[in-house]
Amino acid sequence: MSQSTFDRTFAFIATVAVVIGIAAGFWVIGTPHRQRQITADKERIRDLERIAQRLYRQAEQTQNRGKVVELPEFLEERDLAIDQITNTPYEYRRQSSTTYELCANFDTDSATYRLKETPSQSSPEYWQHPQGRHCFEFNVLEEPPSLFRF
Repeated sequence: MSQSTFDRTFAFIATVAVVIGIAAGFWVIGTPHRQRQITADKERIRDLERIAQRLYRQAEQTQNRGKVVELPEFLEERDLAIDQITNTPYEYRRQSSTTYELCANFDTDSATYRLKETPSQSSPEYWQHPQGRHCFEFNVLEEPPSLFRF
């Protein structure tokens, strides 16, 4: 085998190895676009968790003052976060005097990536969601499940 043939063969094998490495990387962690979608969905979950925590704290304060907890029919604009990707507010729907739903549109199905990022006190299984519109149900008298507990 001549030196020239060896060089071409080595260059070909090296190129194939690099292409396979890049393809495997995209297969394992997804494309940059997919990673942005996953990050956006995690931010949506954080926003919904913040809204639920705020409502829980307000209900707790109301109970501590000896008053009856009654969820509002609608939330004030200041109480609803806005999806930073779509610039639309998350949906709040009162179900009863103490139960409600928070809804968002998700870019991904959380079953396709690991949602858990925190210690054992968190509840990542509660926050699993399909791609598309999904609602989470809460009872304002119970502390909302936490995904990102510190």
